[in-house]
Amino acid sequence: MKRRLFIKNSCAACASLIGASWILEGCGSSLPMLKTAIANNNTISVPISKFTPQNNMVIVRGAGMENDILLIKKDNAYKALYMKCTHEGIGLTATSTKLVCPAHGSLFDLEGNVLKEPAHIPLKQFAAKVENENILIYLS
Repeated sequence: MKRRLFIKNSCAACASLIGASWILEGCGSSLPMLKTAIANNNTISVPISKFTPQNNMVIVRGAGMENDILLIKKDNAYKALYMKCTHEGIGLTATSTKLVCPAHGSLFDLEGNVLKEPAHIPLKQFAAKVENENILIYLS
């Protein structure tokens, strides 16, 4: 009988973790997303018009990339964070204040720094430069 109770409680715990990860994913869904191609010079171009006074972040999905990039506008500068957890390589979920790993709970701030372990290494960043009416993200 103890075995059945253990299995029942374990299944309930797993279901709640899955539900929590769906909720966290929903938090990130309010951010605009841009699906785009990677240019021959290994850059991604994002129109500046994707940013508004109410929105300073865009999720960029480069064709063929394993994970998305969170492009953040702060003042007149842009930061491009690779949304891949440095703990075990899981894709991150972005909210308006942080990036969350749905697998093990690592948290990162919008500078890419670790706020909560098990991750120890900051997020990978790509150089981002304004050119004409676009932000170019340099992938190499």
